[in-house]
Amino acid sequence: MAQQSYEVIARITPPDPDMSGIAVSSDNRVFLGFPRHADNHKEFALAELVNGKLFPFPNKEIVYPSEKPYNEWLVSPHGMYIDKNDVLWILDDGKRAGQKKIPEGAAKVVAVDIHSKKILHTLLISKSVLSDEAHYNDLRIDLTHGKKGTVYIANSGFGERYSLVVIDVDSGRCREVLLNHYSTAPEPGFMGFLEGKPHIYDFKNQTFPNGGVDGIALSPDSKKVYWTTITGRRLYSLNTDLLSDFNVPDRQLADSIKYEGEHPACDGLAEDENGNIFFGAFEHQSIIQRSSDGKYKLLAHDAENFVWPDGLAYRNGFVYVTLGQWNRLPGFNYGKDLRKPPFLVVRIPIQK
Repeated sequence: MAQQSYEVIARITPPDPDMSGIAVSSDNRVFLGFPRHADNHKEFALAELVNGKLFPFPNKEIVYPSEKPYNEWLVSPHGMYIDKNDVLWILDDGKRAGQKKIPEGAAKVVAVDIHSKKILHTLLISKSVLSDEAHYNDLRIDLTHGKKGTVYIANSGFGERYSLVVIDVDSGRCREVLLNHYSTAPEPGFMGFLEGKPHIYDFKNQTFPNGGVDGIALSPDSKKVYWTTITGRRLYSLNTDLLSDFNVPDRQLADSIKYEGEHPACDGLAEDENGNIFFGAFEHQSIIQRSSDGKYKLLAHDAENFVWPDGLAYRNGFVYVTLGQWNRLPGFNYGKDLRKPPFLVVRIPIQK
């Protein structure tokens, strides 16, 4: 039974691929990402949603599989974020199903002016940081640090490698921090419920989507970055003055982390201008709101359709959510694909 109202803004069915990331502009344009790390599909990797229909964005040349160098097309876009200037920042994890390696140039951050469709930046995750065991999952853009801004990336790990990655936009300089720190790694002994069934975290026998730092959010004043792990219930934060500074040693970062309390086990996060953080609570098949003073409330719940709330984005009084079904993938179900299209994209009004 559904609780609280929500609006379905897209029903996506094959041959269109399964979506994950979502971003919404100041004038409510909606953009969706279609990664290839779980399904190496041949369709578009990024699209704009217009009246329920998908249109490749910014152009067909960059969003379909290509023989061009990896830095010139989107291999597997995951997290997305639109800044105050309506620049769309796309995190490409560079990973394709069936391929063990992430080629150099495939993992990157691409910034697109949504009005001109011009690519403003292509920031490669440098060879010194790049790892086949990483999963570059979601990102936030801090325009208050660095000459042209700073990118914070959540690496939830395809293998047992979990961290935050920081990129200076102006120089392209890249740094990995808090590698396998307790705040970025899966919580030992984690047990969660999915569609009413209990699952215990076991990296060697995975029965549900799992990993380290996944959800990431930025405070309205850009002074704090928040993050969660997909296999865990603890919310952490760090001062951006420290995280953006490449001269601050990793030990100092670790010592400066603040524990912000527990949260519902979740995948993606979103945040608004009032300091609220929104969680896609997969155990509860719900969207949950945390206020700036740490109080939680239910925004929406639907046991039938909120199978795996994935990407979240806030804009103009609504939380937008891609409703994935990642726990139903063959890899978690003894080779059987249990997904049931259509894949829904919804928006939920924020209650005052």
